[in-house]
Amino acid sequence: MNIELSIIIPVYNVEQYLEECLDSIYAVENIRKEVILVNDGSIDGSLEILKRYEEILI
Repeated sequence: MNIELSIIIPVYNVEQYLEECLDSIYAVENIRKEVILVNDGSIDGSLEILKRYEEILI
């Protein structure tokens, strides 16, 4: 698969925004993409949200 778009998202205590952000990205189906999330030791529920997405490797 040739990736057409790479998206890199820094994640640090963004629990309140993260789910909407990821849902918006994965709702776009007509482009091959990779999403890279860099969790910098969040202490809120950000990591738990990331674990709910099968597409994300942790």
